[in-house]
Amino acid sequence: MATLSAPSLYLTPSETALKLHYVGKHLKDVQAPAAILDVAVIRRNCKLMLDTTKTLGLGFRAHVKTHKTTQLTRLQMGEDSKSVNLIASTVSEIEHLVPYLQEQQSRGRNVNVLYGLPVAPSHIPRLATVSRILGPGCVSLFVDQPAHVEMLSKVEDETWPGQINVFVKVDAGYHRAGLSPESASLDKLAQMIGSQQKVKLQGAYAHMGHSYSSSSPEEALKFLRTEIEEVSKGAARLTKALPQEHLGEGGKLTISLGATPTATATQNILAGSAEAEEFRSFINEAKKHFDVEIHAGVYPVLDMQQLATRARPATGSSEEPLLSFRNLGLRIMVEVASVYDEREKPEALIAAGSIVLGREPCKSYHGWGVVTPWSSLASGTVETKVFDPEGERSGWIVGRISQEHGMLTWEGPQEDVRKLQIGEKLLVWPNHACMAGPSFWGYLIVDSDKDAEKIDDVWVRWRGW
Repeated sequence: MATLSAPSLYLTPSETALKLHYVGKHLKDVQAPAAILDVAVIRRNCKLMLDTTKTLGLGFRAHVKTHKTTQLTRLQMGEDSKSVNLIASTVSEIEHLVPYLQEQQSRGRNVNVLYGLPVAPSHIPRLATVSRILGPGCVSLFVDQPAHVEMLSKVEDETWPGQINVFVKVDAGYHRAGLSPESASLDKLAQMIGSQQKVKLQGAYAHMGHSYSSSSPEEALKFLRTEIEEVSKGAARLTKALPQEHLGEGGKLTISLGATPTATATQNILAGSAEAEEFRSFINEAKKHFDVEIHAGVYPVLDMQQLATRARPATGSSEEPLLSFRNLGLRIMVEVASVYDEREKPEALIAAGSIVLGREPCKSYHGWGVVTPWSSLASGTVETKVFDPEGERSGWIVGRISQEHGMLTWEGPQEDVRKLQIGEKLLVWPNHACMAGPSFWGYLIVDSDKDAEKIDDVWVRWRGW
């Protein structure tokens, strides 16, 4: 029986029709709410990550879950490397990546996409179909229990031809998925992998999700050091328990590590300081034993949560910006539905609640989004007050939130308030970019290197699971 894939299960709107409707329009003429991406910012963020990993001699695996688009995936991977390594959180994302990956294969690039959860039985048929399309070794899976290996060992060659490559998920302290590097279960897992032919161990993988609590470049690098140490311990234990012939000619496993704070923290290593050189030596030592790759997902667009980590210095050259408002590539357009100037603190209602902005907090301030200076700039005036958690905490933020409603609140002296008008459109920097996109069909694209106010393109998001 044929296996249905996401393009059949989850219908998407017509990209051609959307382009005819939106391209060439001014942002102020778009119905709110809408999700806006600035591709100029995204290009810079993606280039900086690729340049950094190349300079450090590290592999890179881009996560696509934040944006779920082919267009941004292209920017994440660039055009120069010989390999295209990706990670996805849903089977749907992997299925939608197939045409792009086939195109990259036709250009002679090696491709590999990793399914980002310990694999469940019902997902195997669709993943196997992708593997048959792309070829052996192009789809990898996570395992962290012997039961996963037992399940995969029973997959027939007609379903999934050849070996199934797997990464073992190592828990580096985040306590989501994975096994502790000290766990004796790693030995059992490796022995089980080595005892049969269907499953091939590719490496060990860790996600440093708790690095979002970072508050400085130094702290982010400390998280990265811990992550390398922990995943290396797990990989060393797996290597020791595996039969030598399982490792192949090179004899090295891959260690894959990162979250956007620790991944972007690698950019601090290029600073040339004594501390940076010491850290580079630390990474080079890990590379003697393992192939080292960095993975990250939200870094192309960033968000208020990422600014709060301070994982990179806040300033940089105009060619290579580091971590400030100018690095945020996603904004959510909202429209003022009502105003309440007579309240103890001036407030305004917007028709955009948790379904639009998400409900995740940010540790640097108590709101759900920060209103950008765009509205006043678009009208030709100069915005004097933009709320900055790291600077002057005066301006409009999304101070309260419910399902369909958001409440803008004025923070700072009452005498400085910029009054809002019913029908006024605003752009908001959200707390978490990954959660601010799913309710939209996709993104309106502007390119501030050309015209920051005119819609240049539309990117349709992949849907489904």
